[in-house]
Amino acid sequence: MNFKWLKTLNLNKKRIFLRADLNIPLKNDQILQDFKLEAILPTIDFILKNEGKIVLATHIGRPEPGNKSDLLEKSLSTKILIPWFKNRGYNIDYEPDLIMAEKKSHQNSNSILLLENLRYFVGERENSIKFAELLAATADLYVNDAFGNIHRTDTSTTLLAKQFSPTKRSFGLLIEKELKNLDQIRLNKSDNFVVVLGGIKIKDKIKMLENLMTNTDKQKARAFIIGGGIALAFLKTKGLNVGNIELDEQTLGMAEKILHNAQENDVEIILPVDQIIKDARVEASMVEASIVGNAGVAEIVDVEKIPTSAKCIDIGPKTIKLFSQEIKKASVIFTNGTMGIYDMQGGEVGTQSILQAITDANALAIVGGGDATAATCIFGLQDKMDFLSTGGGATLKYLGCKNPEQEMPGLQAMLD
Repeated sequence: MNFKWLKTLNLNKKRIFLRADLNIPLKNDQILQDFKLEAILPTIDFILKNEGKIVLATHIGRPEPGNKSDLLEKSLSTKILIPWFKNRGYNIDYEPDLIMAEKKSHQNSNSILLLENLRYFVGERENSIKFAELLAATADLYVNDAFGNIHRTDTSTTLLAKQFSPTKRSFGLLIEKELKNLDQIRLNKSDNFVVVLGGIKIKDKIKMLENLMTNTDKQKARAFIIGGGIALAFLKTKGLNVGNIELDEQTLGMAEKILHNAQENDVEIILPVDQIIKDARVEASMVEASIVGNAGVAEIVDVEKIPTSAKCIDIGPKTIKLFSQEIKKASVIFTNGTMGIYDMQGGEVGTQSILQAITDANALAIVGGGDATAATCIFGLQDKMDFLSTGGGATLKYLGCKNPEQEMPGLQAMLD
C-alpha cells in the first residue's frame, strides 16, 4: 500500500490536525477502559518530540447532532478525557468553538488543543465540505490515526484529508501498526491458521469469514472455532434447540451459507458441545420481584439438551477443552468476539479460558478489537498477545476486503 507515514512529515513548528479514535467505554462519567487512549500516545509523543502543535479531535458515542440534551451530556463531551491526559503529564486546552480553535491553533503554546466531540457537529456525518474546511483551518498538516473509524465516511476521515495536499497528510503510528499486524492475518501464508470467533452478530463478521475461508491469494483458515451467541445460530441450523434467543431468518441463512462454504472449501467449523445456561423465565421473575437465591443458579447441559426456556450465557467445560485442544495446534490465531456474557458472573469463564489458551499456544496471536480486546484487558492477558487491534467494525472490514484501499473510505481518502 502506497501510504504516507507520520515519520516522513516535517512536523517542526507545524499545526497538526490529529484525528484519533478515543471512543472509550464510559459509565457514570467514568472511563471504564483506557486502551484506546494508551494506544494513541506514541503518535502524540512523536509529534510533540518533533515540536508539532497538536489539534486533537475524536468522537465519543453516538450523540444526535443539534440535540440539546446530547450537547449537554457530560459523558459524551471530550472534556471527560482531560483528567486522564493531565494525570499523564499532558497540557490540554479544551476548545469547543471551532472559530476560536482556529485562532488558538496559531498561539505559541505547548498545550494540546482538544476539540469537542466531532459528532456534536451536523457536518461530521453529512460529508460537509464546509465543515471539512472549518476543521482544516486549524492545521497545516493532517494525520489520521483513528483506525476504528477508517471504514466510515465521516467528514473528518474523508473530506478533511482531501483539504491537504498528499505531501501534507499521513497516517499516524497506530494505523501503521494496525495495518502491518492485521496484514499478517489478511495475507496469511500459514497452513495452520485458526480463527476463533464469538459475539452475537454474524452479519458483522460474514465478509471476513468468507474472505478468510475462500481467498485463493493466500492460505485459508484451517478451522473456525465458534462460540458465543453466533454459535447458537449454527447449532439451530443443525436442528438443535438453542433456548430463549431470537434468531431471524437472515441470521440463520448466513449461518447456513457459512457452513456450506466451509464444506466446499474443506474448512472445519468447530462448535460448542455444551453450554452454561440459566432459566430465562426464572431470571426474569427474579428481577421483577427482586428475588435472590438459588433459583437463578447456572447449570451445564449438552447442546442437544438445551431447554426452550434457557438462556445460554457461556460455553461449557467440555467445549472449553475441545476449543483449547484445537487452539494448541495452531501456528497463527485471529480471535474476535467472546464466548459468553463475559462481564456477568457465571458467564466469564469460557472467554477467559479460551483467551488463556490462545496465549499459551505457540502461535502468532492477534485480537480483533471490540469486546475481545476489552475482555483480554479485563483478564490481564494483553501483554501476552502479539497484537490487540483498536478497531471493532474496522478490523472486521479490513480483514473482509479484497482491496482495502478501494473499499475503506478512510484509506481511500489518503490515496486520492
